[in-house]
Amino acid sequence: MPGLELLFLSAEDVAALDLSAAEVIEAVEAGLHAHGTGQVVLPPKDHLDLEQQHRGHFNILKGYLAPIDVAGVKVIGDYLDNHLHDLPSELALLTLYEARTGVPRAIVDATELTWMRTGAVTAVGARHLARRDSTVLAHIGARGTARCNVAYLDSLFELAEIRVTSRRAESRQRFAQEMAEAVRAPIRVTDSVEEAVRGADIVVDATRLSREQVLIRNDWISPGALVIPYGAVRSTDPTLPILAHKFVVDDWRQAAGSPFGQYSTAIADGILRRGHVHAEIGEIVAGLRPGRESDHELIVFWHRGFAISDIALGVLAVDRARERGVGTTLVYSAQARER
Repeated sequence: MPGLELLFLSAEDVAALDLSAAEVIEAVEAGLHAHGTGQVVLPPKDHLDLEQQHRGHFNILKGYLAPIDVAGVKVIGDYLDNHLHDLPSELALLTLYEARTGVPRAIVDATELTWMRTGAVTAVGARHLARRDSTVLAHIGARGTARCNVAYLDSLFELAEIRVTSRRAESRQRFAQEMAEAVRAPIRVTDSVEEAVRGADIVVDATRLSREQVLIRNDWISPGALVIPYGAVRSTDPTLPILAHKFVVDDWRQAAGSPFGQYSTAIADGILRRGHVHAEIGEIVAGLRPGRESDHELIVFWHRGFAISDIALGVLAVDRARERGVGTTLVYSAQARER
């Protein structure tokens, strides 16, 4: 039998592909549609918890996307103090497999892909759940995923102002300078979360907290706003998703089964239940459930992230890389044979 080869894409390879916001959003939305129509296999996430030892943990995401017949596994570390080592808080590796045979087909540095797929899920959610005339974006947090959140939302909405803030002054200033060249709307740095949130139409919270605290108070949020809080630790009032007109998630089973996530404690304590969920975003994308129905609705969209989005975007990156001759071909087995 012939040998087996797979493609390795480094961080530099992924960056060289220069995937546009439109094609990333399209790929991720297709994955969400498949999830909404039941064309996926999505086991719960696993975790390796090292919070006590190193203030970090690993998430292990796995899944199968039937429309493209590909399986995948992503391992991503989430470390609170990585900025002290000049590293992103999240570092990830994605492996893709031929579902029919289990043959490995690609190993991909998924750090930037994670930022991109997270930004795309944020953008898809906003396209279905934000007011169409939204003009003010508030973004809390300046870690890796923030860049794609802001850039992709700017590509979909005619924003008049982007407000950014974060815990560390140097990070929010640096982030604003970097993004000023990547977006159309003017960026304003705020010293407080309240200043960013009041009057905003879309509020994205991408913070990485060490303990639960209320960064976003309910009374700061404007009527008709869309709030997207997806950090690993709760930063809003725990009653926010209950008080909202609509509470939307990406996958309730994964959200409810994980010890990490914005509302994991509220779920464990029985405060937040499946009955509070209006829909999963894939159901809305597939037209099975309504998205925004009124300009007056306060909507909360909590996405934990799942392997389907990683697989969809990973396959796009691998296909593009093969078209362009990008990446390194590795010999998985010089002489594959049945054992």
